[in-house]
Amino acid sequence: MSPLFKRRRELAALEERERQGETFWSEHFSRETRVRLQFVMNSEFGGDYRAAEAGHRLLLVDLGQLALYKGSDTPAQQFYQYLFDCDDDAVPSVVEAFVAGHKRVFEQEAYRQAFVGGMMVPGGSRIPFNARLVDAINGVLVEDRIAFELIDGEMVPFTSRELHVEVVEPVLRLLATPGWERVEKSYQSALSEIARGDGADAITDAGTALQEALVYLGAEGNQLGDLTTSAKNKGIIASHDAPLLQTIDKACRWASADRSNTGDAHNADEASREDAWFTVHVVGAILLRLSNGGSRVSG
Repeated sequence: MSPLFKRRRELAALEERERQGETFWSEHFSRETRVRLQFVMNSEFGGDYRAAEAGHRLLLVDLGQLALYKGSDTPAQQFYQYLFDCDDDAVPSVVEAFVAGHKRVFEQEAYRQAFVGGMMVPGGSRIPFNARLVDAINGVLVEDRIAFELIDGEMVPFTSRELHVEVVEPVLRLLATPGWERVEKSYQSALSEIARGDGADAITDAGTALQEALVYLGAEGNQLGDLTTSAKNKGIIASHDAPLLQTIDKACRWASADRSNTGDAHNADEASREDAWFTVHVVGAILLRLSNGGSRVSG
């Protein structure tokens, strides 16, 4: 479900402030973020109370405790209460415990129904057991600018993600400088589309950011392919750089075709958040190289 009016307005204001150079990424999990995470865990993506109960047991083992609280609350109730009460540095463990618990429950159910390997979804396609759950959790994290991403069952902080630290953050600092406003708008839009879970639009916006950068640096043309040829002829990029830009062009064309022709939300060729992050990181690396200025003509 997309955000309602007030939340949409708040997110739009936040994105506008980001376009002005502010950054809001943090490792602080507000109560609102914890509530949103619980709603995801309680949604059709998260399954029933058994996932929380399994997560509760995993937490106890990890903490070396016999109980999270004294009293007669069920394991699931204690698990969610701990999500609200624990320190910020414990929230990632709670998320990991829930995802691991969900996986255990899914596998047990899959064995029972004898279709291990994927959950049937409308249309008959198969997806990994927790793909939608992971997407939903990461959607909350990105929307609330929490500097973690759930990857392969682990909450990975941005500080340990070289691509984010070495590419995205420097690019945002670069694009806050005069002259790069149009590039910044498109690059920020790509990040916002990732937050909304729209991989295809994020890829398209990243490609637009690259186009705007080439135009700003003096290349001519209306399409990324033409701009790449012009940039190579003018020495903005080297000949051996051109194939990389052409790959971005192909990715944008694929995303655009997918967005236009795909009606099934679970189509196997749908642009994912991972596809979008890959494109954003590659485009960011190219923008950093282009920002160095000077001719890159090969000798």
